[in-house]
Amino acid sequence: KEAIRFVHEVLDLGVNFIDTAPAYWYSESYLGKALNGKRADIILATKVGEHCDPTGSWYDYSYEATLRFIDQSLQRLATDTIDLIQIHSAPLEVLDRGETFAALEKARKAGKVRHIGMTGGVQECARALELGCYETVQVPYNLPHLGAEKEVLPRATHLDAGVIIMRGLAGGKLTSKFENLHDEALRRRISSFQQFIGEGRATDLSHLALGYLLAQPQVSTVIVGGRKIEHVRKNIAAALAPLHPALIDELRAHAAALETQVW
Repeated sequence: KEAIRFVHEVLDLGVNFIDTAPAYWYSESYLGKALNGKRADIILATKVGEHCDPTGSWYDYSYEATLRFIDQSLQRLATDTIDLIQIHSAPLEVLDRGETFAALEKARKAGKVRHIGMTGGVQECARALELGCYETVQVPYNLPHLGAEKEVLPRATHLDAGVIIMRGLAGGKLTSKFENLHDEALRRRISSFQQFIGEGRATDLSHLALGYLLAQPQVSTVIVGGRKIEHVRKNIAAALAPLHPALIDELRAHAAALETQVW
């Protein structure tokens, strides 16, 4: 009941893209209940290839397993069609073999899914775009890690592919939580971004992080998790307050400089 109430509150705030997966425990089942009567307003994305439950986690990217993943997700999500189906943590060999994509394409022709994408690291997302058959990639990208900016975004522009950002807040590190990090070097590195806060620039680290990502024209959306509705409200407010272009340039230069330093 708490999960359903939370989803309804998020939808009331205007969020219309939800990303889930069989690997996220009971997420699909909860969403199937929460989206009852609201499905038409949502772009719903899920994944194939990884499953996780109380017995553990396992991976299967085979043709047959992929089709089973889709049918099971449709049942749990209580929907006839998945808007975006993605290969979960797609390894390079899975992309190159093409077996998983072939199953996803079959499901698309059957009307079970509308669009095909993948999730993975920078190298894997770059390879998926090179293959030219994936409509979206979900890639880690944040101020301390700009690899996607060089390897993924230009390719996405050329192919007009959607780019979904995961770990935009670096797993919560680009918030006040960074002060609790045990890694002193990482703590100092993130702390260095605080010089760009205040005086009409950015309100806090989260605003810096989200504002920078959303300023990139190739970025379609940023996935930001939140355990409390006030976190969601704060992140929405940050997303709706664009950073000045000059600040974006400063941030890029500072982040690039950090990558060349030893911490």
